[in-house]
This record gives sequence, C-alpha cells and structure tokens, in this order.
Amino acid sequence: MRRLLCLLSLMTAASIGASFHMPRTEPALSDIARTTMIRSKRTPLRMTQPSEDTEMPSTSSFNKKRIIPIAVLTTISATTIAAFTGHLPGPLIDATAPPFFANLPFGVLFAGSYEAYPQTLIYRDLGATVISIVGASLFVKACTYPVTVGKLQPRDSRKIIHTFSAPLFILVWPLFSNAYGARVFASIIPLMNALRLYLAGTGGTGDNNNDRRTADGSENELAQAISRSGNAEEALGGPFVYVMVLLFFTFFCFTDSPVGVISIATMAAGDGLADLIGRRFGSNNKWPFNKDKSVAGSTAFVSGALVASFGLISWLTGFGVMDPLDLNAIDLFVRLLVISVVCAAVELIPAGDDNYSVPLSAAMLSSYLLT
Repeated sequence: MRRLLCLLSLMTAASIGASFHMPRTEPALSDIARTTMIRSKRTPLRMTQPSEDTEMPSTSSFNKKRIIPIAVLTTISATTIAAFTGHLPGPLIDATAPPFFANLPFGVLFAGSYEAYPQTLIYRDLGATVISIVGASLFVKACTYPVTVGKLQPRDSRKIIHTFSAPLFILVWPLFSNAYGARVFASIIPLMNALRLYLAGTGGTGDNNNDRRTADGSENELAQAISRSGNAEEALGGPFVYVMVLLFFTFFCFTDSPVGVISIATMAAGDGLADLIGRRFGSNNKWPFNKDKSVAGSTAFVSGALVASFGLISWLTGFGVMDPLDLNAIDLFVRLLVISVVCAAVELIPAGDDNYSVPLSAAMLSSYLLT
C-alpha cells in the first residue's frame, strides 16, 4: 500500500510538473518569433530594384563623359595622319591654278596646284589646334560657371558666348600656317563645339514635373548656361546653328577672303550685342512693326557688326594671313557700314532664325561689295 501511494504521488508530481513546464516553453518560443518579426519589420532586407528616383551612376553617363575627349583625340589624330600622308594640301601655288578653280573654296584640290604639307607646318597647325581647343574650353567655362553659382543669368551667359566666342576664335587664326589644309585643323574647334552642344541637348532624361530635358554628365553646366528656360533641348536650336555656321565659313572660307570673317562677325557681335543692349535699354523704343526688337538693339547690332568686321579684317591682314583688300580704310568702313545696316534690317524680320539669315545676308552682300 505504501509503495502504491508513493507511485501515485510520483505520477501526480510528474503530471503537475509537466503542466507547469509546457506553458512556459510555448510562450518563450512565440515571444522570440514575435520579437524577430518586429525587428524584421523595422529593418527589412531591401532586395527590390532601385526606383527611377534613385540617382545611381549609369554606364551610359560614364560613356558620355568620354565622348568629347575621345572625339577630340580621334579627329586630331586623323587630321594629322592625313596631313603627313599627303591627303591634305600644303601651301597654294597660285601660278598653276586655273582661274575658275582658284576662286573656289578647296578648288586647289581639283586643280592640283599645291605643295606638299611640310612637317613644320603640320606641327604648327597641330599646336594651334590644341591651343584653340584649350582656350575655347576655358572661355566657355568662364561663362557657364557663374550661372551655376547664381552670379549670372543663363540668357546673359548665352549671349556673351554668342557675342565673343567666334571673334575670339578668329583672333587665333594667325597661329595657323598658310597651308591650304590648315583650315581642316581649324575646323576641328567648331566641330567639337557642335558635338558638345549635341550631347548637351540630347544627353538628358525626361522630367515628369515640367516635361523638360536636363543634360547629365559634364554637359549639364553648358546646357543650363545657354538655355533661356532651363530646357537643355534649346542647345539644339540657335546655339547649334551658330556653331554649324562657324564651321561652314571656317572650312570653306577661312583666310581666303573677307566673306567668311564678315559673315561670322555680323552673326556673332552684331546679333549678340543687339540682344544684350536691347533688353537693357530698349524697353521704351520698340520698333512699331516688331515689338520684340528695339532701336537701341538695332543700333548696337550695327555698331557691333561694323567694329568687329573692320577690326578682324585689319587683324588678319596686319598679320599677313589674309591678302589686303584693294580698298582704303574709309571705303572699307563705308561698305562694312552698309552691310551692317542691311543685316540689322534682316534681323528685324520676325520670321526664321537670325543665326543663319544674318550671316547668309552678310555673305551675299560682302561677296558683292568687297570681292
């Protein structure tokens, strides 16, 4: 009996111990699980793809940053090789050139009246190209950086570049040689600027808020500085036409005649100063037939085009890189004044783009009055 009572007491104690033990185990496990779930909610593992708003450097953006240096190196190398291998003409031999071809841009290529491109002239033109590219980059940087820090308005920066970049480029033309192929080296500068503007206008992504394009990479600063409204696509408008006109007259005219110089100077200095002066002093003297233009702006156009054309022609003829005209200073000044006034009237026409209508008018007038 005593053994039976002991056995029953042991069984009862075991059942009671088991009843107390099991409830303590289950809540402990559930508490741990609950704590783990809470912590996981606080610090979840993010395995999703990055959203569109997340700014991450892409391979395409890095590639775009390399386009300009690669293009410059490739173009300069190809032009230099072409000069060394005799595919670019050297100094002209006017005595053997037929009269018809001698008066045409690159007519020497058809007539065959040119000397070989000497190595000394190749190195000279190569050095002039590098100096021009560096100088152009520094000038654009000096005009665009104040815009990024809020010291200059984009429209003012745009017109400062418009007014001075082309005349400053012409000022370095005496650095190039008298080889006929030197214009190919010189054309690299506006060609690279055209490529840079193209990247600035097409290298962005859409903005859902204002539906504008914003250039990325190193061209963002340029796009902001040359656009009126912040839209990077504006780089493909007037600024792109500007550099293409500069490229055209550099390649086909260069120092052969004053036609290219006058066309570039009228487009750059005339049209650029007309906007800069007109916006500040032309609010009370608008033209009755075109309220967007003013008498002050037109006066600045004539003054800027006249001074720039006369000054650049005198600069090039003074260095001997352009043949002097068969006109005295007064006759030249009067004829340039006529060209400037007519082009200022063309700029008043409220149709088309004055970045090509003005230089085209200047080219036709200068061809008639000066050659």
